[in-house]
Amino acid sequence: MMMRPLAILVLSLSAALLGSAPRADEVSTNAPATVSVPAEFDALPDAQQKQLKKFAGQWPQLTDSQRQHIVQGLERWNQMTPEQKQRAGKQFKRWRDLSPEQRKHLRKMHKRWQQLTPEQKKQLREQVKRFRELSPEQRQLLKQRFDLQRKLRRGG
Repeated sequence: MMMRPLAILVLSLSAALLGSAPRADEVSTNAPATVSVPAEFDALPDAQQKQLKKFAGQWPQLTDSQRQHIVQGLERWNQMTPEQKQRAGKQFKRWRDLSPEQRKHLRKMHKRWQQLTPEQKKQLREQVKRFRELSPEQRQLLKQRFDLQRKLRRGG
């Protein structure tokens, strides 16, 4: 699946802003609360076993972290409204349709986003909002200028 030009530009703009992102050791992390997840699939509550049955065969081979991530995802899923579930399903399909290189790039961008300060995130959101308010012609002109600057920075 091809990424929409707007998505590519937004990701590229975020990459430019992220160049000044703080180092990971300068950022406080708020890790989600850990959930106790049994190593044995049969030890899960019946309702979770039913929803996670596709993981039953590989459950013993998963790391504690992977099992915990799966159970936390299930808990988030169960708290979603039908509209949120539909949106999440569409997002998952888009993710699944990305090439491995695109997924790798997005993971890298997500990691960089997590390292931004709240003020940097606010700035970036405002820039994206302003970009979306531009006419298609203005967006194209800005994209062309951005592509040229990026090419010049790379020595091309």
